[in-house]
Amino acid sequence: MLDGVTSVFFPENSPNYSTPERLVAAMGQLPPMAQVLSRLQRLLSDTNSGLDDIAALIRLDPAMTTRVIQISNSAWFGRGGGCRTIEMAVNRVGFREVYHVVAVAASGAIVAQPLAAYGRDALTMWRESVAGAFAAETLAERLGEDTAVAYMSGLLHGIGRLAINKCLIGADGHPVKMLADEGFPRDHSGAENALLGFTQADVGACMLEKWAFAAENVESVRHQYEPLEAEEPHDRMSAVVYCARYLRSAVNQPEVEIEAPGLDDVLAALRLDREELLGFLPVLENQVSRAMQIMKV
Repeated sequence: MLDGVTSVFFPENSPNYSTPERLVAAMGQLPPMAQVLSRLQRLLSDTNSGLDDIAALIRLDPAMTTRVIQISNSAWFGRGGGCRTIEMAVNRVGFREVYHVVAVAASGAIVAQPLAAYGRDALTMWRESVAGAFAAETLAERLGEDTAVAYMSGLLHGIGRLAINKCLIGADGHPVKMLADEGFPRDHSGAENALLGFTQADVGACMLEKWAFAAENVESVRHQYEPLEAEEPHDRMSAVVYCARYLRSAVNQPEVEIEAPGLDDVLAALRLDREELLGFLPVLENQVSRAMQIMKV
Protein backbone atom coordinates (compact mmCIF):
# COMPACT_ATOMS: atom_id res chain seq x y z
CA MET A 1 0.00 0.00 0.00
CA LEU A 2 1.01 3.60 -0.49
CA ASP A 3 1.54 4.41 3.19
CA GLY A 4 4.46 1.99 3.38
CA VAL A 5 6.35 3.55 0.47
CA THR A 6 5.52 7.23 0.84
CA SER A 7 8.80 8.09 2.51
CA VAL A 8 10.71 6.29 -0.25
CA PHE A 9 8.95 7.49 -3.39
CA PHE A 10 6.99 10.61 -2.43
CA PRO A 11 8.03 13.80 -0.65
CA GLU A 12 6.56 14.36 2.81
CA ASN A 13 4.59 17.35 1.54
CA SER A 14 3.17 15.52 -1.50
CA PRO A 15 -0.61 15.11 -1.88
CA ASN A 16 -2.33 12.14 -0.27
CA TYR A 17 -2.60 9.40 -2.90
CA SER A 18 -3.99 6.71 -0.59
CA THR A 19 -7.14 6.17 -2.68
CA PRO A 20 -7.99 6.58 -6.37
CA GLU A 21 -10.38 9.38 -5.45
CA ARG A 22 -7.69 11.33 -3.61
CA LEU A 23 -5.23 10.85 -6.46
CA VAL A 24 -7.74 12.21 -8.98
CA ALA A 25 -8.62 15.09 -6.66
CA ALA A 26 -4.93 15.97 -6.43
CA MET A 27 -4.78 16.33 -10.21
CA GLY A 28 -6.73 19.59 -10.04
CA GLN A 29 -8.45 20.88 -13.17
CA LEU A 30 -9.21 18.14 -15.67
CA PRO A 31 -9.00 18.82 -19.43
CA PRO A 32 -12.16 20.41 -20.89
CA MET A 33 -11.77 18.19 -23.96
CA ALA A 34 -13.00 15.27 -21.83
CA GLN A 35 -16.33 17.05 -21.47
CA VAL A 36 -16.56 17.24 -25.26
CA LEU A 37 -16.07 13.46 -25.48
CA SER A 38 -18.70 12.81 -22.82
CA ARG A 39 -21.28 15.03 -24.53
CA LEU A 40 -20.35 13.62 -27.94
CA GLN A 41 -21.11 10.09 -26.79
CA ARG A 42 -24.50 11.14 -25.43
CA LEU A 43 -25.35 12.79 -28.75
CA LEU A 44 -24.43 9.68 -30.71
CA SER A 45 -26.54 7.48 -28.42
CA ASP A 46 -29.54 9.80 -28.75
CA THR A 47 -31.66 8.88 -31.77
CA ASN A 48 -33.10 12.40 -31.80
CA SER A 49 -29.73 14.11 -32.29
CA GLY A 50 -28.34 15.00 -35.69
CA LEU A 51 -25.51 16.70 -37.53
CA ASP A 52 -26.57 20.15 -36.32
CA ASP A 53 -26.17 19.03 -32.71
CA ILE A 54 -22.70 17.64 -33.45
CA ALA A 55 -21.72 20.89 -35.19
CA ALA A 56 -22.96 22.97 -32.25
CA LEU A 57 -20.87 20.90 -29.82
CA ILE A 58 -17.71 21.12 -31.93
CA ARG A 59 -18.15 24.87 -32.34
CA LEU A 60 -17.66 25.32 -28.59
CA ASP A 61 -13.96 24.50 -29.04
CA PRO A 62 -12.20 26.72 -31.62
CA ALA A 63 -9.22 24.37 -31.94
CA MET A 64 -11.49 21.37 -32.56
CA THR A 65 -13.53 23.38 -35.08
CA THR A 66 -10.40 24.20 -37.05
CA ARG A 67 -9.19 20.60 -36.87
CA VAL A 68 -12.44 19.07 -38.13
CA ILE A 69 -12.65 21.55 -41.03
CA GLN A 70 -9.03 20.79 -41.87
CA ILE A 71 -9.64 17.03 -41.88
CA SER A 72 -12.85 17.37 -43.91
CA ASN A 73 -10.85 19.12 -46.63
CA SER A 74 -8.18 16.41 -46.71
CA ALA A 75 -7.82 13.73 -49.36
CA TRP A 76 -9.76 11.32 -47.11
CA PHE A 77 -12.99 13.30 -47.36
CA GLY A 78 -12.37 16.04 -49.93
CA ARG A 79 -15.07 16.12 -52.60
CA GLY A 80 -15.79 19.25 -54.56
CA GLY A 81 -15.17 22.68 -53.09
CA GLY A 82 -13.48 23.31 -49.76
CA CYS A 83 -15.43 23.42 -46.50
CA ARG A 84 -15.35 26.82 -44.82
CA THR A 85 -17.70 26.26 -41.85
CA ILE A 86 -18.11 23.52 -39.27
CA GLU A 87 -21.61 22.81 -40.61
CA MET A 88 -20.21 22.14 -44.09
CA ALA A 89 -17.43 19.97 -42.63
CA VAL A 90 -19.78 17.86 -40.50
CA ASN A 91 -22.17 17.31 -43.40
CA ARG A 92 -19.30 16.23 -45.64
CA VAL A 93 -17.80 13.80 -43.15
CA GLY A 94 -21.13 12.37 -42.00
CA PHE A 95 -22.68 11.63 -38.61
CA ARG A 96 -20.87 8.40 -37.79
CA GLU A 97 -17.50 9.33 -39.22
CA VAL A 98 -17.38 12.75 -37.59
CA TYR A 99 -17.76 10.97 -34.25
CA HIS A 100 -14.58 9.04 -35.00
CA VAL A 101 -12.77 12.15 -36.21
CA VAL A 102 -13.69 14.23 -33.16
CA ALA A 103 -13.03 11.41 -30.70
CA VAL A 104 -9.65 10.55 -32.20
CA ALA A 105 -8.61 14.22 -32.38
CA ALA A 106 -9.80 14.92 -28.84
CA SER A 107 -8.07 11.83 -27.49
CA GLY A 108 -4.85 13.14 -29.02
CA ALA A 109 -5.12 16.15 -26.74
CA ILE A 110 -5.80 13.96 -23.69
CA VAL A 111 -3.97 10.65 -23.98
CA ALA A 112 -1.17 11.38 -26.46
CA GLN A 113 1.32 12.22 -23.75
CA PRO A 114 4.64 10.56 -22.91
CA LEU A 115 4.40 8.52 -19.69
CA ALA A 116 7.92 8.12 -18.39
CA ALA A 117 6.93 5.95 -15.41
CA TYR A 118 5.36 3.49 -17.87
CA GLY A 119 8.08 3.66 -20.50
CA ARG A 120 5.56 4.87 -23.07
CA ASP A 121 5.99 7.66 -25.60
CA ALA A 122 3.11 9.83 -26.81
CA LEU A 123 2.59 7.96 -30.10
CA THR A 124 2.42 4.59 -28.34
CA MET A 125 -0.17 5.93 -25.92
CA TRP A 126 -2.27 7.30 -28.76
CA ARG A 127 -2.06 4.07 -30.79
CA GLU A 128 -3.09 1.99 -27.78
CA SER A 129 -6.10 4.21 -27.17
CA VAL A 130 -7.24 4.32 -30.79
CA ALA A 131 -6.73 0.59 -31.30
CA GLY A 132 -8.69 -0.09 -28.12
CA ALA A 133 -11.52 2.14 -29.34
CA PHE A 134 -11.91 0.55 -32.76
CA ALA A 135 -11.53 -2.96 -31.34
CA ALA A 136 -14.21 -2.37 -28.70
CA GLU A 137 -16.57 -0.81 -31.26
CA THR A 138 -16.13 -3.74 -33.66
CA LEU A 139 -16.76 -6.30 -30.91
CA ALA A 140 -19.80 -4.41 -29.61
CA GLU A 141 -21.32 -4.30 -33.09
CA ARG A 142 -20.80 -8.07 -33.46
CA LEU A 143 -22.38 -8.72 -30.05
CA GLY A 144 -25.27 -6.27 -30.32
CA GLU A 145 -23.92 -3.97 -27.59
CA ASP A 146 -23.87 -0.16 -27.59
CA THR A 147 -21.10 0.75 -30.04
CA ALA A 148 -20.81 4.36 -28.82
CA VAL A 149 -20.23 3.25 -25.23
CA ALA A 150 -17.77 0.57 -26.36
CA TYR A 151 -15.81 2.98 -28.55
CA MET A 152 -15.39 5.52 -25.76
CA SER A 153 -14.52 2.91 -23.12
CA GLY A 154 -11.92 1.45 -25.47
CA LEU A 155 -10.54 4.90 -26.23
CA LEU A 156 -10.14 5.83 -22.56
CA HIS A 157 -9.38 2.43 -21.04
CA GLY A 158 -5.85 3.53 -20.07
CA ILE A 159 -6.66 7.07 -18.97
CA GLY A 160 -5.82 6.33 -15.34
CA ARG A 161 -2.16 5.96 -16.25
CA LEU A 162 -1.93 9.70 -16.90
CA ALA A 163 -2.83 10.50 -13.30
CA ILE A 164 -0.54 7.84 -11.82
CA ASN A 165 2.34 8.89 -14.05
CA LYS A 166 1.96 12.50 -12.91
CA CYS A 167 2.26 11.57 -9.25
CA LEU A 168 5.39 9.51 -9.99
CA ILE A 169 7.31 12.32 -11.72
CA GLY A 170 9.86 13.91 -9.43
CA ALA A 171 10.94 17.54 -9.21
CA ASP A 172 13.71 16.84 -11.73
CA GLY A 173 11.17 15.70 -14.32
CA HIS A 174 12.19 12.05 -14.10
CA PRO A 175 10.07 9.21 -12.67
CA VAL A 176 10.80 8.28 -9.07
CA LYS A 177 9.57 4.78 -9.88
CA MET A 178 9.32 2.78 -13.11
CA LEU A 179 6.30 0.47 -13.39
CA ALA A 180 6.90 -2.97 -14.88
CA ASP A 181 4.77 -4.06 -17.83
CA GLU A 182 3.61 -7.68 -17.56
CA GLY A 183 1.85 -7.54 -20.93
CA PHE A 184 -1.73 -8.60 -21.55
CA PRO A 185 -3.86 -9.23 -19.55
CA ARG A 186 -2.35 -7.48 -16.51
CA ASP A 187 -0.33 -4.74 -18.25
CA HIS A 188 1.17 -2.57 -15.47
CA SER A 189 -1.55 -3.34 -12.92
CA GLY A 190 0.62 -5.60 -10.76
CA ALA A 191 3.23 -2.88 -10.26
CA GLU A 192 0.55 -0.23 -9.73
CA ASN A 193 -1.21 -2.29 -7.10
CA ALA A 194 2.03 -3.13 -5.31
CA LEU A 195 2.95 0.56 -5.09
CA LEU A 196 -0.41 2.24 -4.57
CA GLY A 197 -2.84 -0.45 -3.48
CA PHE A 198 -4.99 0.13 -6.57
CA THR A 199 -4.59 0.21 -10.35
CA GLN A 200 -4.98 2.66 -13.19
CA ALA A 201 -8.36 1.03 -13.91
CA ASP A 202 -9.61 2.24 -10.51
CA VAL A 203 -8.19 5.70 -11.15
CA GLY A 204 -9.60 5.80 -14.69
CA ALA A 205 -13.08 4.93 -13.42
CA CYS A 206 -12.88 7.83 -10.95
CA MET A 207 -11.78 10.17 -13.73
CA LEU A 208 -14.68 9.13 -15.97
CA GLU A 209 -17.12 9.64 -13.10
CA LYS A 210 -15.73 13.13 -12.58
CA TRP A 211 -16.13 13.83 -16.30
CA ALA A 212 -19.81 12.71 -16.13
CA PHE A 213 -19.46 9.68 -18.39
CA ALA A 214 -22.15 7.01 -18.32
CA ALA A 215 -22.03 4.23 -15.73
CA GLU A 216 -21.40 1.76 -18.57
CA ASN A 217 -18.13 3.55 -19.33
CA VAL A 218 -17.11 3.87 -15.70
CA GLU A 219 -17.71 0.24 -14.79
CA SER A 220 -16.26 -1.28 -17.96
CA VAL A 221 -13.05 0.68 -17.41
CA ARG A 222 -13.01 -0.25 -13.72
CA HIS A 223 -13.34 -3.99 -14.51
CA GLN A 224 -11.10 -4.15 -17.58
CA TYR A 225 -8.69 -6.56 -15.84
CA GLU A 226 -11.33 -8.76 -14.18
CA PRO A 227 -14.46 -8.53 -16.36
CA LEU A 228 -16.01 -11.69 -14.92
CA GLU A 229 -16.23 -9.90 -11.56
CA ALA A 230 -18.36 -7.08 -12.99
CA GLU A 231 -22.03 -7.08 -12.02
CA GLU A 232 -24.92 -6.93 -14.47
CA PRO A 233 -25.62 -4.96 -16.57
CA HIS A 234 -21.95 -3.97 -16.95
CA ASP A 235 -20.45 -7.45 -17.25
CA ARG A 236 -20.68 -7.76 -21.02
CA MET A 237 -19.22 -4.31 -21.75
CA SER A 238 -16.40 -5.05 -19.30
CA ALA A 239 -15.70 -8.26 -21.23
CA VAL A 240 -15.76 -6.30 -24.50
CA VAL A 241 -13.11 -3.88 -23.18
CA TYR A 242 -11.00 -6.80 -21.91
CA CYS A 243 -11.06 -8.45 -25.35
CA ALA A 244 -10.44 -5.09 -27.03
CA ARG A 245 -7.28 -4.76 -24.95
CA TYR A 246 -6.16 -8.13 -26.28
CA LEU A 247 -6.68 -6.97 -29.87
CA ARG A 248 -4.99 -3.65 -29.04
CA SER A 249 -1.91 -5.54 -27.83
CA ALA A 250 -1.93 -7.87 -30.83
CA VAL A 251 -2.11 -5.10 -33.42
CA ASN A 252 0.46 -2.85 -31.72
CA GLN A 253 2.93 -5.63 -30.84
CA PRO A 254 2.60 -8.17 -33.67
CA GLU A 255 6.02 -9.62 -32.87
CA VAL A 256 4.94 -10.63 -29.34
CA GLU A 257 3.14 -13.92 -28.77
CA ILE A 258 0.28 -13.28 -26.33
CA GLU A 259 -0.56 -16.28 -24.17
CA ALA A 260 -3.53 -14.52 -22.56
CA PRO A 261 -4.42 -16.77 -19.62
CA GLY A 262 -8.07 -16.38 -18.77
CA LEU A 263 -9.06 -15.05 -22.19
CA ASP A 264 -11.01 -18.18 -23.13
CA ASP A 265 -13.25 -17.81 -20.05
CA VAL A 266 -14.07 -14.23 -20.99
CA LEU A 267 -14.71 -15.20 -24.61
CA ALA A 268 -17.01 -18.01 -23.46
CA ALA A 269 -19.07 -15.46 -21.53
CA LEU A 270 -19.47 -13.54 -24.79
CA ARG A 271 -20.00 -16.73 -26.83
CA LEU A 272 -16.94 -16.05 -28.95
CA ASP A 273 -13.75 -18.02 -29.55
CA ARG A 274 -10.14 -17.04 -30.24
CA GLU A 275 -10.39 -17.75 -33.95
CA GLU A 276 -13.27 -15.31 -34.38
CA LEU A 277 -11.55 -12.74 -32.15
CA LEU A 278 -8.34 -12.89 -34.17
CA GLY A 279 -10.41 -12.58 -37.34
CA PHE A 280 -11.01 -8.93 -36.41
CA LEU A 281 -7.30 -8.08 -36.58
CA PRO A 282 -7.03 -7.23 -40.33
CA VAL A 283 -9.91 -4.75 -40.06
CA LEU A 284 -8.44 -3.27 -36.90
CA GLU A 285 -5.03 -2.83 -38.52
CA ASN A 286 -6.63 -0.90 -41.39
CA GLN A 287 -8.63 1.29 -39.01
CA VAL A 288 -5.60 2.24 -36.94
CA SER A 289 -3.54 2.91 -40.06
CA ARG A 290 -6.26 5.13 -41.49
CA ALA A 291 -6.61 7.01 -38.21
CA MET A 292 -2.88 7.70 -38.20
CA GLN A 293 -3.02 9.03 -41.75
CA ILE A 294 -5.97 11.29 -40.93
CA MET A 295 -4.21 12.71 -37.89
CA LYS A 296 -1.18 13.60 -40.02
CA VAL A 297 -3.31 15.98 -42.09
